[in-house]
Amino acid sequence: MGLTFLNGAFLIAALAALVPIVIHLISRRRVETIDFSSLRFLKELERKRIRRVRLRQILLLIIRSLILLAVALALARPTLRGRFAGGAGAHAKTSVAIVLDESASMSRRIDGDDLFTQAVAVGERIADLLDEGDQAFLVTAGAPPVSVLADGTYSPDALREALGGLAVSAAATDYPEAIDSALGLLRGSRNLNREIYVVGDLQRTGWIGSAREDAGPRSDAAPAADPTGGATGGDDPADAASEPGDVPAVRGYLIPLTGPEGNLGVVGVEVARKHGGTAGLFSFSSEVRNWSRRSVEMPVKLFVDGVQVGQAGVELEPGAAGTARFAAAVDESKWHAGWIELPDDALPTDNRRYFTIPPARRVEILVVRPDGEDPRDDAYYLVRALDPAGDGMRFAPAVVEASALGSQERRRFPVAVLADVGRLDRAGERWIEEHVEDGGGLLIVLGSRTDMRYWNAELLPGLLGATLRGLVERPAGVRLAPSAVGHPLLSGLVVGERLIDDVSVRRAFDVEANLREDVLELPGLGPVLVLGRTDGGGEVAALLTGVDPTWSDLPQSGFLVPLVHRLVGRLEGGHARASRTLVGEDLFVPIEETARGRIDVELPGGGTAIAEARAVGRRGAVLAGVREPGIYRFAIDAVPIALGAVNVDPRESDLAPVAAAEIEGLGGDVKLTVVSPDRPLEEEVLEARHGRELWRLFVYAALVLIALEMLLARSRLI
Repeated sequence: MGLTFLNGAFLIAALAALVPIVIHLISRRRVETIDFSSLRFLKELERKRIRRVRLRQILLLIIRSLILLAVALALARPTLRGRFAGGAGAHAKTSVAIVLDESASMSRRIDGDDLFTQAVAVGERIADLLDEGDQAFLVTAGAPPVSVLADGTYSPDALREALGGLAVSAAATDYPEAIDSALGLLRGSRNLNREIYVVGDLQRTGWIGSAREDAGPRSDAAPAADPTGGATGGDDPADAASEPGDVPAVRGYLIPLTGPEGNLGVVGVEVARKHGGTAGLFSFSSEVRNWSRRSVEMPVKLFVDGVQVGQAGVELEPGAAGTARFAAAVDESKWHAGWIELPDDALPTDNRRYFTIPPARRVEILVVRPDGEDPRDDAYYLVRALDPAGDGMRFAPAVVEASALGSQERRRFPVAVLADVGRLDRAGERWIEEHVEDGGGLLIVLGSRTDMRYWNAELLPGLLGATLRGLVERPAGVRLAPSAVGHPLLSGLVVGERLIDDVSVRRAFDVEANLREDVLELPGLGPVLVLGRTDGGGEVAALLTGVDPTWSDLPQSGFLVPLVHRLVGRLEGGHARASRTLVGEDLFVPIEETARGRIDVELPGGGTAIAEARAVGRRGAVLAGVREPGIYRFAIDAVPIALGAVNVDPRESDLAPVAAAEIEGLGGDVKLTVVSPDRPLEEEVLEARHGRELWRLFVYAALVLIALEMLLARSRLI
């Protein structure tokens, strides 16, 4: 137990207790005594009276000094600290915020219970440390964090009830954002004790790889210099209070729960149509990662429409990833859904990865060519690649000259291709800008007619954050290569580290772009195919070499058709976005223009929801903030119209906890203290918590002393 002063600066006011003494000493008068014989008989009586007066003066002097001392101590706000001073029923008013991890990784089991059940039990122990009238908040740490008790509760029983209503989810972990939310709730509290408890497995990716991407304070949070309403101090911020009305800083406690860390998970699935051969034949490529400390060999299964249609084996070293590949034929006239599955392990949630296959449909692609007559320009080769059979069954290209671009109907074309267009007029520029802002896709092919000054000044910086630095020419040709082996657009088109077909490039533009996704490159020279996403959601791709025989061998290669089909399919968006949606994000699926009516969604776990129809770029249906992985079935009047796949964030599969050396600073505005498993939580908290404030006692004492002084000053008893 210890005594601390929250407003220590007022202790200097205690010197005022010396004022009555100083005044008394200054005002004393020395009087010369002269004895008269006629007063001799009264002398003894006078001495007795003088002694009583002096005694009363001394008592008044002491009382007045004590009054000033009591007022000064009351202003300094003396407070008891320590386990006994802050124990149940004896601590000052307290506000607590519990950040409880209910993410997918908390479903791990140990000693018969999952980690989430243990976390709830810890939350109930925290509730036991509260009295009626203490304030409690509850925030979940799954992305995005949810404030369950946003208004706070003053009843420990209500806190226990809220804890009992929680359930483990499939969300990823975002500790920094959850702590920010908890701080925002506590910031309005003026209680003496303010505490944040972070209860979970302290998964490293929940701190370092969270949605916020950093562990420092957010730009829109309160300034770090004043995180707790003005409290400042030394080594222990809980003791800091520099001005009247300040409250101590928020104390943060990390309560780690440990479980098995070895895990295997499916972190990605790519589905691509195989061109040529069997109709409706698709390739499936799944990435499997091993987070355990031992080598494993396991079967990987492919399910389509609930039926197993394939199996492959993968062998993985510790910390390594591998790829399982399958092929299956489906009826392309309707939607299909499926998943890749692993055997059960420590974290079952990531052992399935879902995907959808939309029905084959005719997609109109706007191909913009330069003005003038040239029967064998880049547009010619691109149209042949988009529609090799000329039947328009998959992609139906519509070719217009650049001068006519501004008059085209934007919503008719989900993807536009600028085929070696030297420059655009202002109407064409506006068409392109509005097209990508509405979520449309754009493929830019730069060839012989490219006006570098125009593209650098107008479109490329705004669309891709890129600029052209010059033209690179290699008459002997340089072999085209993948920028990164395993890129989804190149699945099945790469053997080892080479493309399935040798493509020689003789001329290409050198580009500078900071924010991009490289797909193809010329080794030693730079990228040839780059992608980027605009603020409006539309994707933009730039092919930095012309599609004609004078620039490269692309027109004669078997590589061009599958590359263009996959690239345009990705730029179209559609089912690619629906298959890449993660828990916590909005699920978007495309729907036909003719579909009208209320859009009902059948959820993976049962139950239904209503989706919102949107007509930005391409018409679609949006279900906001999906909370569980699986297949979502969209229907209008009980007629199925689309499927969407939602998966667990791959970050959640890495179960390694944050290292002790990394904990300092992770809480942003809050200094976090790890509660050792060997030390009871109650002991850790109560020793740091402030007990009863004593300023009221000193105020009462001052009032009693004032009454006594008034009584004594008027009394004749002494």
